Order: sequence, then C-alpha cells, then structure tokens
Amino acid sequence: MAKVAQFEKGKTVVFGPEGFARVEGIGEREMLGKRVTVVDLFVLDSKMNVTVPLERAVERGLRPVVSKAAAERSLTRLADDRSEPLPWNRDGRLLKDRFAEGDLDGMVDVLASLVDTQEERKLNDGQRALLDKVRKAYVREVGEALRLSEEKTEARIDAAIAERTGA
Repeated sequence: MAKVAQFEKGKTVVFGPEGFARVEGIGEREMLGKRVTVVDLFVLDSKMNVTVPLERAVERGLRPVVSKAAAERSLTRLADDRSEPLPWNRDGRLLKDRFAEGDLDGMVDVLASLVDTQEERKLNDGQRALLDKVRKAYVREVGEALRLSEEKTEARIDAAIAERTGA
C-alpha cells in the first residue's frame, strides 16, 4: 500500500496514463460499507477533478514525480544511451505501451527511439503525435524534478538530444 505521506496536498504527481495531477486532498471516506483512504486530484491536462481510492490510484500508476538525481540520470541516458530503438509496428503499439507504463525510463526509451528514427527518416503522423506527447510529459516531469522553468527544461532536453544526434 502506498504511503499517504508521498502524496501531500499541493504536490504535483504522475497519475499513470492520465498524466500529471495536483493533489487537492487526502482523506477517509466510506465506500460500499468500507472505510477507505481516497485521494482528490486535479488532472492538469484534462482540467478535471477526480476522487479515487488511494489503493486503486496506485494500481493505475499514481506516483510521486521522480527525484532530482533520477531526472539528471535520465537526461544523461537520453544523450548517451545507444540501445536498439523500439520498433514502430503498424500502429506503434510497442512504443505506446512502453510510454503508458508511466515511468521516466519508459519516456526516455520512447523519446530516444523516436529521435533516432527521425534522424533516419521523416516521422509519420502517428510517430510525430507520440513524440509531441512524450516530450510534453518528459518536459513536465524533468522540469518539476529539477525545479526549472519550461524554457530551461526544454533547453536541457534539446541539449541532450543534440548530443545524442551529434548536432
């Protein structure tokens, strides 16, 4: 079971495939005859308030934003890691599934794969849309972890990609 202390009111968290959310509150409620801990979230991308039992939210990928050290490691990995890119099959399912896992490593894997593909050939519409979505999520998480503005975070990511591509 997740520790309630991980999800303080006002903190930004990652809420699985829904993206980033702000914790609006944590409390106890009676649901179906049982007392459960619930978390009230404001999902930033959809601008929607949701109340979810904490246990269920964690199952759906609720987690704190990564640490500063993890964000720095991810930037280094984006710049230096030369793993085999994830293949883009007909509907991009492998890349989409990896991104949907909701962790920072998955974001780096997908971002690196799409950047590498873009170096070889023009991306199709689905690849470009996924690249934009992953980059937006990566910028938000790295920026939050490093306490940087969006512009400074973009610059750090652009520098890592330039190092990766030799540009």
